[in-house]
Amino acid sequence: MRATLTLLVLSCLISGCDYLGRDFPSAAVKSIENNVTTQRDIFNYFGEPLRQGLENGYETWTYSYNYYELDQLRDSKELYVVFNKDHTVKSYSLTAK
Repeated sequence: MRATLTLLVLSCLISGCDYLGRDFPSAAVKSIENNVTTQRDIFNYFGEPLRQGLENGYETWTYSYNYYELDQLRDSKELYVVFNKDHTVKSYSLTAK
């Protein structure tokens, strides 16, 4: 009985934290310049995007990271990048908690 209780408590402690997405360096966002920074540059800064899509015919990449502790959101950030047809950054936005 005591071993079962110990195992249950350890399971609860371990499952108390959860990560969604992949953390990325927020400081590198300052290096992004519209119509100058390329898709290759973005990939080199942040790696493979979590999601890729289209917005009005323009390719988009999304990087997202969320950290939950005991089911409460503790840290969150999302980088959304829209690319021109020539594969330079058209626009981007960073939101963070």
